[in-house]
Amino acid sequence: MAEAEVAAKAWRGIDELAELVGVYCWVENRIFEICGAWASAPDKIADPDPDPDPDPALRVWCAAVSRRHGLLAARWAERLPVRAGVDAAALVAAPPGPLSDALDALGTGADLSAGVAALVQTVLPRLQGVYAAHGHAATPVSEAPVLEVLAAAQRVVGGEVVVGQALVEGTAEGLTRGAVLGEELERAFAATSVFPAVPTS
Repeated sequence: MAEAEVAAKAWRGIDELAELVGVYCWVENRIFEICGAWASAPDKIADPDPDPDPDPALRVWCAAVSRRHGLLAARWAERLPVRAGVDAAALVAAPPGPLSDALDALGTGADLSAGVAALVQTVLPRLQGVYAAHGHAATPVSEAPVLEVLAAAQRVVGGEVVVGQALVEGTAEGLTRGAVLGEELERAFAATSVFPAVPTS
């Protein structure tokens, strides 16, 4: 691909960038909410007779993840455009497609180990991939404030994947159920056309 074609493909107008940052903010808020709920009620969310002894390490991990993604959501909110006639808060919205429903299902329908497994096997790696793809295509001149958050977010998410994966490796049943949940989440991310394309590995 010629340099001119790469530059043309990478360029985003202010409205497109604003929509994308609004979606990033929304996704980070959902991770904040889901992990916060798991941290405070980490037993089987969909089970009326919950496990009386949930894994405290997963609960602590979820609390830390929730806090970090709440901070990332706030950083994305600060990057929303401040322009006359633009309601920045209205830009923080779910993207068209199945992602909102898939994350809702993750938050309400999974027990703790399966939910964390789906998060570290699918949601966080996909989000990290989206951030990396955006970072590679962004131009420092027009997207410098966004690039700063993209770099920070990739570091945060990468660390969470490593630690979270180590935590759920001991729960074979949770990993299996998490993989099933992950398939739906994978499809939902793939169908979210507002995200930059993530190269297949």
